[in-house]
Amino acid sequence: MSAAVEGLSPSRAPLLEARAVARRYGDTQALAATSLSIEVGDIVAIVGANGSGKSTLLRALAGIVHGEGVSGEVRIDGRFLVREEVARVRAFVPQRPEVAADFTAREVVALGRFARGHDAAAVERALAAVGLSHRADRPVHTLSGGERQRVAVARALCQLDGVERPILLLDEPFSGIDPGEVARIVAALRALAERGAVALSMHDPGLARAVATRALVMRAGEVVASGDAASVLEPGLLGAAYAAEMERADGWIAPVLRRPFPR
Repeated sequence: MSAAVEGLSPSRAPLLEARAVARRYGDTQALAATSLSIEVGDIVAIVGANGSGKSTLLRALAGIVHGEGVSGEVRIDGRFLVREEVARVRAFVPQRPEVAADFTAREVVALGRFARGHDAAAVERALAAVGLSHRADRPVHTLSGGERQRVAVARALCQLDGVERPILLLDEPFSGIDPGEVARIVAALRALAERGAVALSMHDPGLARAVATRALVMRAGEVVASGDAASVLEPGLLGAAYAAEMERADGWIAPVLRRPFPR
């Protein structure tokens, strides 16, 4: 199934565009041919159950899915960019960021400037944006899982600091992060989307509905629905995608809970 997220400006190429991107592992179709366009101002949430293809699609958009079984193309501002050019305009935050040495949080964030030149002020702005200025000189391995996730987000924000039309892609960025810090990061994502665009995979459809402007719902490697987040992220569609009955709960979308829980 091919899905399209309509852009906002027909007068120029989309900021980020995927054309029939697909991924196959042997006989397994991890991602069916999917097309979408993302424009300045968009915050696109990719939601679905485990194994639905969210991360595969996001990694394809980031341009880090290669090799046999990969097809389709991704363009930025209508152009194919070489790796060095991509690093100047697009940042990617993986689901489980890893740091292989005893770097401090500040040093990890500064690595985001590798392709663009060191900028101490950009490092400090990024740390402040995720609420880690007070822990900037702590070794990353001594931080909690949620704090390490925030360091990864800060590194991406630092990388894109000063970019005219930035693209930020995040795979499950709120994992292990406290609600107050989630709100802080959402504010940073919204600020970035004012001049660029954000796409992120998410497990929580209620949070996705609150954060995103547009949404894709995935199931078994296919996009089964796309469009305005408030319209797409509703109980019927989500129930089918998650294979679980869903309901609205005080304005939130939540699974129906019963006792005893069915076995």
